[in-house]
Amino acid sequence: MPTFDADTTEINAFEVEDADLYIFSQYFDQEEVFDELREWYDSEQYRFEVPTDEMDRIESFLDEYFYDLHRVAPDAIEPFCVVKEKYTDHADILRNSVYHTSRGSNTVFVMQDRLSAEQAVEQDATPLADSDTEFQL
Repeated sequence: MPTFDADTTEINAFEVEDADLYIFSQYFDQEEVFDELREWYDSEQYRFEVPTDEMDRIESFLDEYFYDLHRVAPDAIEPFCVVKEKYTDHADILRNSVYHTSRGSNTVFVMQDRLSAEQAVEQDATPLADSDTEFQL
């Protein structure tokens, strides 16, 4: 039987502690994929908010379309987080974030992936680990 390696797209789904859900941001160009996930799409935040008890089913479904869903636990989120001073230019950072919130004089961003976090640092954001900001999703 022939085998082949298909390129997959990795999606990081971040567990929201004490909320019993995962959040992730991904553009799906196949309408049937988006239709399957539509009920969990928050159009104001541009992200999916999936209850924990639905994640196994969603992961199996996405696997059929060559998406690799990676669940990120609350204690493993730090490498995806950056901090930027409030009221500074952050449109490009916001575009690749899954979540953002204010903490004192800063805004904390949870980025879609590590590459987006690295790119945010190139745009004058600071890795959460290098800041004095406390944050937990």
